[in-house]
Amino acid sequence: MAIVGIYLAAGKSRRMGLDKRSLLVGMKTLGSLAIETALQSRLDCICIVTQEDDALSWLPDAVKREKKVVHLPCKLADEGLSASLKCGVTFAKSLHAEAIVILLADQPFITVQMIDEMIACHKEQNRSEFVAPYFKGVPRPPILIASSVFPALLKLNGDRGARDLLRSGFYKGVKLPCSDQRLFYDVDTKEDYHSLIQNNN
Repeated sequence: MAIVGIYLAAGKSRRMGLDKRSLLVGMKTLGSLAIETALQSRLDCICIVTQEDDALSWLPDAVKREKKVVHLPCKLADEGLSASLKCGVTFAKSLHAEAIVILLADQPFITVQMIDEMIACHKEQNRSEFVAPYFKGVPRPPILIASSVFPALLKLNGDRGARDLLRSGFYKGVKLPCSDQRLFYDVDTKEDYHSLIQNNN
């Protein structure tokens, strides 16, 4: 059964004040970096969840043509993170996916190794309900979640995401300790972006 990447890209970049996915990092856009990484991983399919009217102008044409990429416009994206997540989970269920990997469009430094290590752990320990990198004791995306948790994800509301479920301690999974904070760097503000550009030069 498939392992589906859910690429959450439906935010409105309110703290940034402009569409952060279109910001340039070198010759590429911020929004394209993590998905280009994910495309090199063992994920079988990656669905990009966006606002309903998103034309994906922030993505290179080569990515949009990838057979593994599916665009999922989310009618209810304005209701919060949970709506985008549920849109992706519903799609994954339609493929009878055994697990999903939640990816964020503003996390430029994730690696293929991170994603593949989570998938390998899931395959080796097929009773685990999640596999997640942990930094300073907190689960950080990207996060792999098994299909047994899909019903709980579909009950989330507002801006609650998968991390809230994992923090509850109810679900048992594999925690991958990680000491490199850079891997989880996300870009929410102009200051974050300027810091990214300075450190990337």
